[in-house]
Amino acid sequence: MSKNVTKQIIDNLNEDSFPAIQLLSGKWGCGKTYLAKRSIVPMLEDKYDQAHYISLYGVSSLDDFRDKLVSLSYFNSKNSINNSSMIKNVIGNVAKGFGDRGATLALANSLAQPIKQKLLSKISNCAFVIDDLERVSSKTLASEVLGECLNLVENNINVAMLVLANEEHIEDKSILEKTFNNKVILTSSPDEIFGVIRNKYDRHLDDATSASAKEVISRLKISNYRIVLRAMQRFVPIKAQIEILHDVDKKSALSNVINQVFAITYAHYEYGASFDEICQESTRHSSDKDKMFDSEDGPKKAVESAEERLACLRLENIRRCIQNPTGNVTPALVSYCLNITTMPDELTKDFNLPIQGKLLDRIKSFSFYDLTDEQFEEAVKETKEFLFGSTVEPKHFYDWFTALNAYIFLIKNKYIQENINVEYERAKAMVENSKALKPVSPHRYQEMSLQNMHPLVDELYHFAKPLNDKLSIGIKQSELQKQFLACWSTASSEIYQNYDMKPFLHLFDAKEVYQAFESWKLLDIIVFGQFIESRYTVSNIREYLQDEFKFVRQLKEHLELKVPSMSASRLKGSLNLLIEDYLDKGVKFIEKAESYNRD
Repeated sequence: MSKNVTKQIIDNLNEDSFPAIQLLSGKWGCGKTYLAKRSIVPMLEDKYDQAHYISLYGVSSLDDFRDKLVSLSYFNSKNSINNSSMIKNVIGNVAKGFGDRGATLALANSLAQPIKQKLLSKISNCAFVIDDLERVSSKTLASEVLGECLNLVENNINVAMLVLANEEHIEDKSILEKTFNNKVILTSSPDEIFGVIRNKYDRHLDDATSASAKEVISRLKISNYRIVLRAMQRFVPIKAQIEILHDVDKKSALSNVINQVFAITYAHYEYGASFDEICQESTRHSSDKDKMFDSEDGPKKAVESAEERLACLRLENIRRCIQNPTGNVTPALVSYCLNITTMPDELTKDFNLPIQGKLLDRIKSFSFYDLTDEQFEEAVKETKEFLFGSTVEPKHFYDWFTALNAYIFLIKNKYIQENINVEYERAKAMVENSKALKPVSPHRYQEMSLQNMHPLVDELYHFAKPLNDKLSIGIKQSELQKQFLACWSTASSEIYQNYDMKPFLHLFDAKEVYQAFESWKLLDIIVFGQFIESRYTVSNIREYLQDEFKFVRQLKEHLELKVPSMSASRLKGSLNLLIEDYLDKGVKFIEKAESYNRD
């Protein structure tokens, strides 16, 4: 396609019947600039003495544009030295006393309009590629620029102009009709798009990742060079990290991730899909992977307005992108691809990468399509053993439900021959066994991966989740208590991250904390005091931290009772400072907060 377009453009510019001015039109990212610089300009250089590329981005006036034409024609060409005598003839006495270099500098910095016009009229045997017409500041300027281009082509000797533009963004289409007799519309095929990334990123693509990239480009009919290049910019750092992981099935992981990164990036940049929209559509398919979205998926709804029809079409396109045969895209991967967060530390878990030798993970991630029949059978066997087998250690709550959801999906869609009601009863027995599942604190990526479950799985999940959350909170608080009593600096990271507006100090006894201070670093006592002082400054803090108020008062009272009898020491000094500079202020803020909204 690109070779044909280049040949057609050159042929049109060589056509004597019309002025040598041509429009190359195409959508954002279709490769107009890439084609112009890589292919068209070199061919124009073979025919003309000079061929130059000019971007109109940042051009604010017709004078700016004329300056670019003059500058490129006389100062940035291989003939610039020979041009100096012609320049002196044009500008006359301006050059006297300065020599060739002085004349060139004077001209480059500031030229009177008559001189510029004279120099423009002398341009010959030259071709220009003018890019970004849609980016000029006004339709008036766009019209003036095209008028100048047409004037040079019609009145100068052997001058050609190729203008690159996205017609959809040109407000006044009539200026195009008045300027161009010919136009060529550029579209890029999936093969050409893949060829570009293959040329630029060849060392990052093996056979498996190449096949996966080509598949997603073809499936989504991606024709935007900039989007695929952005996708590759996100993929390459992931690849570098995956290659140093020891337990990951690297071949499958890289193939899956490149497919998912392309899908996420395309949905975002082509259709404006947000983080939440992409995550929603990913989890929508977690229990219904084999169904492409169509109008039969849900109840019919009358769509009245053009805006509603466009919104429905956009949503359908996003769903088409995220419908992915290589497994669910995770919120962490979406967040990374959209530049919301940096790459996570726990890549295997956060990106749901398949573990080497663990076929169960291929079932859990719905990435079993490329397994052999023998591998698939073994994967199902591993899944059954994980779900229903007896082990000494309880199973991770969210891992177990993720595996169950995938297992029920296999039964429902006849991948395997099992009775769904019988398997449900087996799963129910596991959930009712208090020792079968290990309580786990919920994380966003885990909860989102379990949206839109099969109804039977959803029923068990919502039966088991309250107990899991209660137990996991108890475990988490117990761990926090141990960390806090041992050392403030160890516990503070967890506290600042998860207990900013959540109470936790009420879990402690004032005497216990006083005894803990004896083993704390002195600096920890001061930093803890600063934490207390700043914690209650918000006027409506009573709504969030009221449970802690009693503890803060008790700690202050206990210290005031115990510290005076201590011998002078650095510890006593630090505790005195804790009382007088921090706890005292904290209590005053608490009293102030309690005074609000009193009857």
